[in-house]
Amino acid sequence: MKFGVLLTAVWGRHDEPKVQLAQHREMVELSEQLGFRLMVAGQHFLGAELRYYQPVPYLTYMSRFAPKMEVATGIVLMSLVNPVELAEQICTLDACTDGKAILGIGLGYAEAEFRAAGIPRETRIKRFEEGLELIKELWSGKEHIKFDGDLFKVDGDAAAVQPVRRPRPPIWIGGQGEKAIRRAARMADAWYAPPFPTHEGLARLREVFLEERAKHGLPDNGFPVRRELIIAGSRAEARELAKQRSAARYEIYLKWGLGNRLDADNAGFGSEADEDIDARFILGAPEDVAEQLDGIRTSLGMDCFVFKPQWLGLPHAEAMKQVELFGTKVLPLLEKAEAASKPAAPAAA
Repeated sequence: MKFGVLLTAVWGRHDEPKVQLAQHREMVELSEQLGFRLMVAGQHFLGAELRYYQPVPYLTYMSRFAPKMEVATGIVLMSLVNPVELAEQICTLDACTDGKAILGIGLGYAEAEFRAAGIPRETRIKRFEEGLELIKELWSGKEHIKFDGDLFKVDGDAAAVQPVRRPRPPIWIGGQGEKAIRRAARMADAWYAPPFPTHEGLARLREVFLEERAKHGLPDNGFPVRRELIIAGSRAEARELAKQRSAARYEIYLKWGLGNRLDADNAGFGSEADEDIDARFILGAPEDVAEQLDGIRTSLGMDCFVFKPQWLGLPHAEAMKQVELFGTKVLPLLEKAEAASKPAAPAAA
């Protein structure tokens, strides 16, 4: 398995930018030392409550401090950006990181973002699907690019800006509804599972993804997963911390409109009830956390786990402690479990 760290936006517009930069730099440096091999940054526009620096330049900068780590946009709001520009931005990121870029994309949901971009929200699926097909064409290395879509058209020479990684950077699609998962199965290399579905819902949606892949004759290329996770002395202590930490951030997501986009598996989204926390979080001492993560690996095929150590209001030292606990306590247990599950090599004749 591969382990990643999410560079979470927990700062507002009045916070010092240099503090955000310094704390994320310290986090990725420690993460790389502990064996994490991926850093992830997401995208939003105009959020007054949380400051999202744009992921491509941000990841390019942060990669200087952890050069062994891959970098993933998790996620870019594909329906709100120009696909030609995004294709060249990711190629630039890929070049700056020596072929370590991953393109993670999603539809977007916030009405304010579509309104500010001047993009009718009802066109978001068309823009997403057509834009992604154009990106793949631009990355194809063909001598002549001809793309005649309803929304995007290219008829010219080869794109000089090409990815370093071949045949192209991996593409992950994020989403939590069945339609989004089927879209990911058809159009991407992997479904990047968000933290919102319940544990039961995650398993059901993984089945949907694999079913759609099989229908189109496509292989399973792996399963990158984000789950909310808190390490503490006990499960009861971790559950209490989860209640405290999740409320403020989920309240912001609900304000932005995410709650209106979730399916039945997310009916309790934002709830602080014990049953909701238990259904969505991985909680407990390092041994408990490792056991739960290994269960997702063995039952659902998870091969990449993205960890979010930062929460609104959580002191930086506490977030760093979570990274250290995961790297020194949880990660070795998972590596041991994975090694034990591999078939033994055949005896020499």
